[in-house]
Amino acid sequence: MNRLTNSFLLVLFFPTLALAIFVGFDFPIEFIRNSGANLPYKEYIFAFLALLMAILAVNRSIRRWVALFTIRQTDGFVFHTKVSNERKKRVLVYTLLEAGIIAIVGIALFIVSSESILCSMVFLVSSIDNLIFLIIGLPRFGVGLSKKAIIIADREVIVLYFSGLRKVSLSQQTLFFDYIQALQLTFPVDCIPEENRKEFLYNLEAVTDKDRVFIENLGEWKT
Repeated sequence: MNRLTNSFLLVLFFPTLALAIFVGFDFPIEFIRNSGANLPYKEYIFAFLALLMAILAVNRSIRRWVALFTIRQTDGFVFHTKVSNERKKRVLVYTLLEAGIIAIVGIALFIVSSESILCSMVFLVSSIDNLIFLIIGLPRFGVGLSKKAIIIADREVIVLYFSGLRKVSLSQQTLFFDYIQALQLTFPVDCIPEENRKEFLYNLEAVTDKDRVFIENLGEWKT
């Protein structure tokens, strides 16, 4: 989810940057016989781009906070654990990098053109939200297994439902969940502390329908 959101934000960033450069440096735009500073409706274009980016950022933020709140309701899970220390370290590094890059992008847009302030504000607010989420969430990030789904709540929100599931298999450090209609989703094994993986497997087998779900190559977790 986080990578997908960042990809969409990146797609929107390039036209926003191009517009900011044309407006900020007043470059000529030959095909409309005008210049950047005098571009008609530029305020509305910046506002529209800012709105699209805000929708993406808000959607990501809501999903993260909802997942964090859900994972804390331990009574609803047959298995629950905090994410592994290795996972926490990666989340810490990646989130700080992400927040820093987003903040730099927001500041750079404003420096290039002050008329892109709405877009800059979206990036800066998103950066602050990342930092707040990291501070509050880091000691609470976790993995939960219920009778209906598996949920991972950290900087990525991963939800794997059992409805339509046909096969579960392990390859290296990844669990593969194969569903009907050739859909395959993955689950990172290393997000679970090593000492809790055997318990996770037993509970996973207990909540899956053995008449419909084939569980393959998980024996090494039981040793």
